[in-house]
Amino acid sequence: MAIQGIKKELRVKFLVPKAKLKAERRAKEWTTSYVAELIGLERRQYEQKEKGLYPFHDYEMLILASAFGKKVSELFF
Repeated sequence: MAIQGIKKELRVKFLVPKAKLKAERRAKEWTTSYVAELIGLERRQYEQKEKGLYPFHDYEMLILASAFGKKVSELFF
């Protein structure tokens, strides 16, 4: 039961809209389709992740950070 509580708490903490990522994407004038393609997703899947409905995988965060020339923490945390 304790593990479930921790998981729920972390989900609430980290599964939030990615405002920094969205701001960087817009600053570069990149579409959600383009960014989705970078990490091998459909546009709709990427948009759900950017909105905080689903988590990004570690490798997706690394790919995006590299593409934006930023650290993972600058975009996601």
